[in-house]
Amino acid sequence: MMEAFDKVITVLYKIIKVILCVVLLTMVGVLMAHIIFRYVLNSSLTWSEELLKILLVWFGMMSVAILAVRREHVSIVIFKEHMPKKMSAALTMLAQIITVVICLIVIYVGIQYVLAAGHRPTPALRLPYGYAYAAIPVSFVFVTIFELRNLIVDLTGKGNYAVIEKKEEDLTGGSDMKMD
Repeated sequence: MMEAFDKVITVLYKIIKVILCVVLLTMVGVLMAHIIFRYVLNSSLTWSEELLKILLVWFGMMSVAILAVRREHVSIVIFKEHMPKKMSAALTMLAQIITVVICLIVIYVGIQYVLAAGHRPTPALRLPYGYAYAAIPVSFVFVTIFELRNLIVDLTGKGNYAVIEKKEEDLTGGSDMKMD
């Protein structure tokens, strides 16, 4: 069963990476157009900053999901390294349970934001504010799925520690250098 779950996680990971690439490329394109229109053509785009803000929020929120699936979220490891293994494992599981609970709360609050924003349009793009706020519940649904997977693996001891491992290129910045 864990293998099937990991396959789903891997597909979700790839989809999120594609979404992040598209969002990043769109941000770069819009930013370049903004600069060209403002400084070369002396005619500012009225919508570009608003779109960039929305895309930046989506990029940041979806990036959290990538960190969760790869188990790269921020942690203070010095305490964990000096604890007995059983205590460290117990605290890790407790932290994951708390993370899942907090994610569920954030999803609920995010949905409330989306509903409260309704169809009220943004000033320049005339898009509903709900599209911008939707980044909160959407990204945290993914984080919850990934953290639940990690918790199940830690509780059962079955499956890989991280379904998506760091590649050597990630560690070396894509160069031929090896880390010692």
